[in-house]
Amino acid sequence: MTMIKALRKFPLWLSLALLPVLGCRTLPHCSSSVAEKKPVVDPILLSRHVLEVNSQGFLFNLRSTNRTRQVIKTREDLRDYLKTNVFAGFQESGKKKLMLFVHGGLNDRKEGMEHFWRDYGEVLRGEYYPVFVVWPSGWKATYVEHLLWVRQGVRADTFNQKLFSLSTSPFVLLADLGRALTRLPMVIANNSRSDAETTTPIRIREGGAAVQQYQELAREDYAASIGDDYSRTSDRFLRDSSYWATLPLKYFMASLIDGLGKGAWDNMLRRTQEVYPARMDIRALAGTKQMGETNSLSEPSEPKAAQTKRSLTKNQQKRAERYAAAGLPVFIEMLTDVQKRTPGLEVAVIGHSMGSIILNRVVRDAKMDFAHIIYMGAACSIEDFTYSVLPYMKEHPRTQFYSLMLHPVAETGEWFPEFADLPPRGSLLIWIDNFLSNPVTEQERTMGTWRNLFRNGSTGEPMIHRFFTQDGSNLKQRLHFQAFSVGFGGKDHLRPTRFQWNEHPVPKDIAGRCDNPLSHGEFTEVPYWDPNFWWQPVNISGGKPHQSATQ
Repeated sequence: MTMIKALRKFPLWLSLALLPVLGCRTLPHCSSSVAEKKPVVDPILLSRHVLEVNSQGFLFNLRSTNRTRQVIKTREDLRDYLKTNVFAGFQESGKKKLMLFVHGGLNDRKEGMEHFWRDYGEVLRGEYYPVFVVWPSGWKATYVEHLLWVRQGVRADTFNQKLFSLSTSPFVLLADLGRALTRLPMVIANNSRSDAETTTPIRIREGGAAVQQYQELAREDYAASIGDDYSRTSDRFLRDSSYWATLPLKYFMASLIDGLGKGAWDNMLRRTQEVYPARMDIRALAGTKQMGETNSLSEPSEPKAAQTKRSLTKNQQKRAERYAAAGLPVFIEMLTDVQKRTPGLEVAVIGHSMGSIILNRVVRDAKMDFAHIIYMGAACSIEDFTYSVLPYMKEHPRTQFYSLMLHPVAETGEWFPEFADLPPRGSLLIWIDNFLSNPVTEQERTMGTWRNLFRNGSTGEPMIHRFFTQDGSNLKQRLHFQAFSVGFGGKDHLRPTRFQWNEHPVPKDIAGRCDNPLSHGEFTEVPYWDPNFWWQPVNISGGKPHQSATQ
């Protein structure tokens, strides 16, 4: 989920005054390998490594040479397509490991495909056979659907529904603009509170309780690790000066994003369910098929009771057709069968941002073994994770889970100087917690924010403690929580201890902190497919080495 890409429409001239002093925006990569240049579009290559899903959950036939992209709408055609393309390619590769990657929200088709073009070659050179899920989560498309076609969870399919949706669109727009105006005071308050976290020493905040709780976990050898703060004085001065200079416009931008972004965000959540509606259930398929046949076989001369018996409405019939040919559930169903027939087949699933919401549904429903579950900047709620991944981990004792996060200072302080620093500070996860969503408990805040892990659980203890010991299960060495370091400084720029989470910070130079994401979107610009990236406590903070991701 890349906020910078979503804001490309902003006038570029607004940021010219800042360009001479921006300096570097990322830390170096560990590998000197050059990213793959986009090759000539090869339909065979695409069809073997990409599952492109439309807004209704159907797969596109990427092997089709027609200018108009063909949608696969029957279960039989879908299974044949997956068998002759994705699974045939996997078998021909001779690999025993498959990686399923799901990108986040605020990505249109072009951006979703960029993940594949940029990374598939590097992944193939390793142990994994990559499969990329591309789903429509761009802001423009999701907001238009919210504005024109979706009302209270129901998408307009019939004539009457479409007429109602279109006629009420002006009211929806008015309500969105009204939200931007009326909620402005709370948006300012929530954003100001999170902005203050970038300047307040963490060991002073709330008496340093969160730091003490983290250090207790580290001393007891739990798999939790966070990097240190290397923010340079010059960088902080620039950011602070820009913050105060743009504050009035920042409030205006925040109100617009709140008003016009909330509907888009809700519709992105809706699309995560369209991408993966449910596990394939043969009995459900048979039941809806029988009901559909009842619809078509009913004669007008039959009694009314007989005509309506076990029949489906038009909306239910369309939903049943979408479910039967839903691309990702059918792929998981077939992958489960392949795994049963292939001893030693290892599957890793990786989700960035909203991709974790989709994968929570997959993990919760799947009847297969995942060797590794990796979330990067997870936008799912802590509660969703608790009821999806944790029960799965208890039933599958060999599965390893990794949650990769930004440093809290990087999370709350993410800024966009290329847009004159006008958008509100904070990553997308901060925006979700502050105004795009409405968490009614602390458990409903985002999972991929380090600070949220140390908020109150239902019993009063930090939520990260409950993860490791929930229901008496011991997941001490199988749940991994890692936040990276922050700042562009070297060894000499390590900030004072009162700003650090680690008991004994170990200074590192910039080269020693390579492949260290500093913004939400950077997670997809580092080698997320490499097991050495998933867990590296020694490199991150000098902590105790736990088992590696390859064990």
